[in-house]
Amino acid sequence: MIKQSLITIATLGLMTVAASAYDTKACAGCHGADFEKKAMNVSKVVKDMSKEDIVAALKGYKAGTYGAAMKAVMKPNADKLSDEDIEAIATQIAGGDKKEEAKTEDNATKTEEKTAAVEVDTKSCAGCHGANFEKAALGKSKIVSDMSKADIEAALKGYKAGTYGAAMKGVMKPNADKLSDDQIKAIAEKFGK
Repeated sequence: MIKQSLITIATLGLMTVAASAYDTKACAGCHGADFEKKAMNVSKVVKDMSKEDIVAALKGYKAGTYGAAMKAVMKPNADKLSDEDIEAIATQIAGGDKKEEAKTEDNATKTEEKTAAVEVDTKSCAGCHGANFEKAALGKSKIVSDMSKADIEAALKGYKAGTYGAAMKGVMKPNADKLSDDQIKAIAEKFGK
């Protein structure tokens, strides 16, 4: 159950795709920006899959016939996709085609982030917690925006140390491990009360 929850949290954002833009940025936290990583060391490396395999996987998730442990996470996300959406996403990933517009936008965003005092990208958190941390992840976590700054900072440091989070610990520790103390403080300042 814990492993299923971990996989669910880690990949909830995988298919948060805007129908017109096929924005797969939310996937990067687990799969890497170019789909070069195994999500939670469980999934296939998506960039190594053929377009046909990606289409089959997404349609299988949608039908509830594919994915073993990942099925529960991916079905709700795949259900939102039309066949055309699935084709476009598979083409984008398998072809490695990143639209020039998307590259330009990403570069502009990265430049803005680098000029900020502390670089913190919380986009990959939005799939579970909401864009403003207004949701309970999987209906289980605390609502981060309702927490104090001190509580958020303590929680993230606890996840990083492996001393906080019960069932969420396994999912959050790898994410918290990537954060510096300054980034943790910046997240707490931005989203805490």
